Amino acid sequence: MASELTYGHQRREEEDVGLNLGDLDITSDDFLLEEVDVHIQENLEDEIVKEALKTGVDLRQYSRQIESELLQVENASIQDYIKESENIASLHTQIAACDTILERMEQMLNGFQSDLSSISTEIQSLQEQSVAMNVKLKNRQSIRGELSQFVDEMVIPESMIKHILDTPVTEREFLEQLHELNHKINFVKEQSFRDAKSSLDVRDILEKLKMKAIAKIREFLLQKINSFKKPMANYQIPQNTMLKFRFFNEFLLANERHVAKEVRDEYVDTMSKIYYSYFKGYQSRLMKLQFEELATKEDLMAVDETTKKDILSVCLNRRSTIIK
Repeated sequence: MASELTYGHQRREEEDVGLNLGDLDITSDDFLLEEVDVHIQENLEDEIVKEALKTGVDLRQYSRQIESELLQVENASIQDYIKESENIASLHTQIAACDTILERMEQMLNGFQSDLSSISTEIQSLQEQSVAMNVKLKNRQSIRGELSQFVDEMVIPESMIKHILDTPVTEREFLEQLHELNHKINFVKEQSFRDAKSSLDVRDILEKLKMKAIAKIREFLLQKINSFKKPMANYQIPQNTMLKFRFFNEFLLANERHVAKEVRDEYVDTMSKIYYSYFKGYQSRLMKLQFEELATKEDLMAVDETTKKDILSVCLNRRSTIIK
């Protein structure tokens, strides 16, 4: 500040003498008059200088006035700076505190950015795991249906065992379970050909149920066939009953053919005897319907003596044909 005041005082002394050397360095070898003319021309083009020249103001006096005003403003600004020194110091402290807080925030943001980077990596890893789990889920769902069906086909429920063992063969539940038993027997056979280990677990149970069902069916069919032999029995009724249970014969043919042959032979033998007795009685009744007195050769010309035997021969031929 002292140097600036000294410089201002020197400027005023130079102006009093009438010399205004400015910032010229007369010892410089590079001084050019052309540059001085350029500076003078630029100063003359200034609006304030032009206004001062027009009004005829003394430039020296005007310069001293301006310099005095600048000095006053400078002193006032110094006083203001001194008055606000405490506020400036407080502001400096606050700025330093703000710098510290901002530095902390920068560190926190850097840590947050690092955490976000690690979280992004974890999210990507979780996404890959989710895709892999989704693929596994689809694979399990695709095989769950087939595996569930396989287990249902292989398992023997308690209801099947109960109905096959205890329910009469004429009941609807027995027929339904017999269909299911036949299906499971065929399924287990098929799986045994494929070397499925699970077929060994149910094979014995299915075999026992099959033998029990065959025994009950055989007894039922033989009883129905024997009912044909009762005197004056309407054999069409038990025949219709057996027709409703025709699946019994299919089951026997599929699982025990010699029992099916036994039942068939018994049925054929019984029905052949029944038809034979029916036709025999029919023949005897036809013979009774013949006239006791027939025309002889003495009554008619060209009478065949074998006429009496025609009806009998026809009946016998029909019976042999039906039996065959």
